Amino acid sequence: MLNRRAFLHTAAAFGAFSSQPVLTLAAAPTDKRLVVIVLRGGMDGLDVVQPTGDKGYAALRPADGTNGPSPAVALDNFFQINQTLSDLVPLFKAKELSFVHAVSTPYRSRSHFEAQDTLELGGDSPRASETGWVNRLIGLAGSKRIEFAADIGTGDSLMLRGPTGHLNVYPEEDLGFWANSTQFLRLLYKDDAGFKAAYERIESGNDPSMKVEDVDRGVSAREVASLAAKLLSGESRIAAFSVYGWDTHFRQQLKLTRSLTDLKVTLQTLKEGLGRDWQNTAVVAVSEFGRTARFNGTQGTDHGTGGLAVLAGGLLANGSGGKVLSTRWPGVAADDLYEGRDLMPADDVRRYIGWLAADLFNLDPGTVTREIFPGLDLGTRLKLV
Repeated sequence: MLNRRAFLHTAAAFGAFSSQPVLTLAAAPTDKRLVVIVLRGGMDGLDVVQPTGDKGYAALRPADGTNGPSPAVALDNFFQINQTLSDLVPLFKAKELSFVHAVSTPYRSRSHFEAQDTLELGGDSPRASETGWVNRLIGLAGSKRIEFAADIGTGDSLMLRGPTGHLNVYPEEDLGFWANSTQFLRLLYKDDAGFKAAYERIESGNDPSMKVEDVDRGVSAREVASLAAKLLSGESRIAAFSVYGWDTHFRQQLKLTRSLTDLKVTLQTLKEGLGRDWQNTAVVAVSEFGRTARFNGTQGTDHGTGGLAVLAGGLLANGSGGKVLSTRWPGVAADDLYEGRDLMPADDVRRYIGWLAADLFNLDPGTVTREIFPGLDLGTRLKLV
C-alpha cells in the first residue's frame, strides 16, 4: 500500500518542489507598508469570488453537489464570496478588503513554472528580466540599509532576485511536496488502482497509516504572517511570502478550503499583529493564473488564465476598499471564455501592483513602467489606497 510517507518520498525522488512558505522583508524610509503574497498553484478565482449575478455562471457550474461551486455568502448584488472566507466579510464591509477579478499577467501558456516566473520577474514573459520586481522596487524605495531581509523556507523567491541583499532563514527541513507534486504522480500512476485508492484516502485525511510521525508540519501560515507583522511593526516596510496548495485538479472543494483557510488566517494574523500599523499597510495576494471555467471529471479544475487578486489593509479605506474591482466584467457565457475554456483576462494584474507601488513609495508612473514593470501600460490612474 502507498501511504503518505511513501508518497512523499516518491515525490522527493522526482524532484517536486517544496511547499515551504518563504518570507522576505525589507527596510525602507517610509511609514507605509506593502505585503506581497504569491498564491502558488493557480487559484480558482471563480470559486473564491463567485459571479452569481452572471447567468452564465450557473450554466458553467450548476449547483448539483458534485461539480458545483462551494457554498458562498453575498458580497454585493453580483458577487458572492466562498464561505471559507466568510469571516473576512466584516473586513470587506470596513473597506479593508477588496478583490480584483478577471486579471492576469501577459502569460498565456498555463505552465506553473513559467507563469510563476512571469509573475515574479514582472515582465511580459518568463525570461523577460534577470531580476525580480520586488527587488527592483526595494532599490527604488530609497532604503540605504542592507539588513533587508529574512527568507523563511527552502530557497529564494524570484521576486527578490537581484542586487538587493537579503537574509535566508531555514526552518527545520520537511518533505513539503504535498501541494505541488500530486498532479505529476497521479498522471504517472493513473492506471494503478492501488495508488488511486491510497491517494484518495490520504487526500481526505482518512488514511490509517498517517501516524503522527508521518505528518510533516513545516512552518504554518500563521507563523509566517506573525513574523511578518512583527518585523513590519519595526523597521521593515516590504514583506513577500507565499501561500501554497492552489493546484486543485482533484476534489477542489476539499483542497481549496484548506488553502483559503491559510489565506484567511494570514490576513487575520497580519491585521492583529500589525495593530495600529495595519492602517498604514496594503496587502496584495496574487496567483500565477486562474483555472478552467468548467470542472473536469475529478471534481476539480485545470490550469486556466483569468484569475483573481486579493487586496487588503487599512490603507484601502482611503481608496478602493470594500469592492470587487474589474475594468470590465468579461462574462462567463461560452462565447465569452478565453479559448472556450477560461475566464477572459480583462486587465493586467501588474497595473494594480504598479499603482500601489507608486502611491506607497512616492514613485512617478514613469519609474514604475521603466524600472519595476518594464513596458507595462499603467493606463488610467487607479486610486487603490
